[in-house]
Amino acid sequence: MPDITALGLKKGQLYESIICTRNADGTPNAAPMGLIVKNTSEVVFYFYPGSHTASNVKRDPLFTVNILEDPLTFVECTLGCPPHSSFQEDGNLFYLKSADAYFTARVTAHKTGPRKDRFGSTELTIIQARVEKTVKLAECVHPLNRAIYGIIEALVNLTRMEMADQETRQIYIKRMSEISRLVNRVGGLGDKEALKRIQQKYDDYQ
Repeated sequence: MPDITALGLKKGQLYESIICTRNADGTPNAAPMGLIVKNTSEVVFYFYPGSHTASNVKRDPLFTVNILEDPLTFVECTLGCPPHSSFQEDGNLFYLKSADAYFTARVTAHKTGPRKDRFGSTELTIIQARVEKTVKLAECVHPLNRAIYGIIEALVNLTRMEMADQETRQIYIKRMSEISRLVNRVGGLGDKEALKRIQQKYDDYQ
């Protein structure tokens, strides 16, 4: 059975990925998507209203999930769909040439319902999928979890606290609050422990 932890993905954490699906006319579609690892062979996605990707996987339940760090690919897939030359075929599926790894997944369940967060209530489609195959394309694969970037930013700001004026310190402290929300939402135990230690230092400036 495929094991996505071999690609560096950890159970219970949320990663930034790019899903490739096939449009009704057979052309490829790619869109950034948050990926929640349920276990070694099951994943969950939350699709917002109007998602073209959600429509595609409801029509054709087999798709690929691309793991990569390339920022330009994320920009291209967010602002539109990259050119056809950016894709490689795997049977009837597409994956991105810039991917460090990818896995194929098949929808096993989906439902639509409201989800509340600090921005309000939104009607989301929740897709659960089973991993069918994993493919490692690069020697080193680093799945993107936003917690590490928040931690690095918090540390950079912390090193500047001593030389900052009071107004700037308050900006850093406010930013720390936002980083804390992010890390506690998407990070693992190690990320949260790191954040706890950083927060103790920030408290000295309160």
